[in-house]
Amino acid sequence: MIVARAPGKLVALGEYAVLDGGPAVVLAVDRFVEVELAPNAAGICRLTTRSAETAERAFAPRESSGAGLVDLVAAAVTPALPWTATIDSRALFAGREKLGLGSSAAVLCAWAGAFAAYARAQGRAVADPSLAGLIDLHRAFQGGRGSGLDVAASYLGGAVRFSLDAAGVPQVGSVRLPNGVGFAGIFAGRSASTPELVAHYRAWRRNRPAEGAALLRRLTGIAEAGCAAARRDDAAAWIEAFTAYGRGLADLGEAIGVEIVTAEHRQIGDEAGRLGVAYKVSGAGGGDLGLACATEPQALAAFTKRITDRGFRVINVSLAEHGLVVQQRAAEQRP
Repeated sequence: MIVARAPGKLVALGEYAVLDGGPAVVLAVDRFVEVELAPNAAGICRLTTRSAETAERAFAPRESSGAGLVDLVAAAVTPALPWTATIDSRALFAGREKLGLGSSAAVLCAWAGAFAAYARAQGRAVADPSLAGLIDLHRAFQGGRGSGLDVAASYLGGAVRFSLDAAGVPQVGSVRLPNGVGFAGIFAGRSASTPELVAHYRAWRRNRPAEGAALLRRLTGIAEAGCAAARRDDAAAWIEAFTAYGRGLADLGEAIGVEIVTAEHRQIGDEAGRLGVAYKVSGAGGGDLGLACATEPQALAAFTKRITDRGFRVINVSLAEHGLVVQQRAAEQRP
């Protein structure tokens, strides 16, 4: 049996700007998608997916599984293989709500890693998945949208500096949060549609090129300052850039006419400010997650307690030092 897992992510800096060449810092977090994949003696495919709901499907090899990411990966291996698999992404959900931790990217990384190892075990000449290849697959799944930073976090683990060069090729490097900076994820209570928000941003950039370029320069400069602070291990400068980027996202939302920073995020941010904690939306906004940062553990603990008392969900996560991990266990045949 092949087993694989890949972590979710939180975006610390660079949302939206990363789509147009700006740098981003993304954190892999210790909430994992887990995959188990084994031969199927009956010559068919059986897939169990566990997320907001559990679904089980049986189908012939090369037929649609009903899960687009599964089919994108499996289609690259010929002749088609039978298998039995479980993909478990429940750690990236709260009941029926998707938390915004990059579940589709983590599913893709874990499944692609497991399937490549399984195909080799069945005698196919298949290479391990590459970061560039996984980003291309994820973009295909998303209709051509997305920077790929969530895939990079799931694939590499740790804290990642991510950007796209002029040709759209991902550039990645390892960074570390400054010493003494702690963080916590906060779920604002409702899931958001990242593709919808990104489409609004793209349309605004096309229709208001001068305004868009000016705001992009501002966001890029703040993100670069945050990356420099991380390299210098300057906690105060990191918090300053982190806070400024949050304000920039609020201004971007007003400019493009969508609520990137929702009323819930503003309420959480007000509580954070009163307790000496920095807070911003993490990701595309519109709901989903926010990220709190602080250099004082007591302040962060007081903030998370206050927010929990207000009915918001604290997502207790730590940095996942490792990204995609694939292992092989003793083989077993499943019906």
